[in-house]
Amino acid sequence: MSTRDLPQQTPLVFDTPPPVARSPESPRELKDEKGTDRLAKDFVRWCCSFGAEFRNSPDITNLRYWIRKNKLKIKERQETELLESARLLFSKRIEQLMRKSEVPN
Repeated sequence: MSTRDLPQQTPLVFDTPPPVARSPESPRELKDEKGTDRLAKDFVRWCCSFGAEFRNSPDITNLRYWIRKNKLKIKERQETELLESARLLFSKRIEQLMRKSEVPN
């Protein structure tokens, strides 16, 4: 049996929920408001925002791109903390998606 034989309604591991409407906040306001945890959450959201079948990994290259894109100024030590938090959040998100996609027997 190949994946082509599966019904089209089978959820994929990387299905994402529809985007949640949120207030438009600038990344600088977010940094001041919640610190590293909020930035990590937003970075993971960005990593998972490229469609149902693609994820950016929460690695240093993507983090630095995201920081430049959002015009943030983060020290190297904060960068490390942010990356650790983001990896933990990313793993939790993938686990949740995998549990959602499991079909009960």
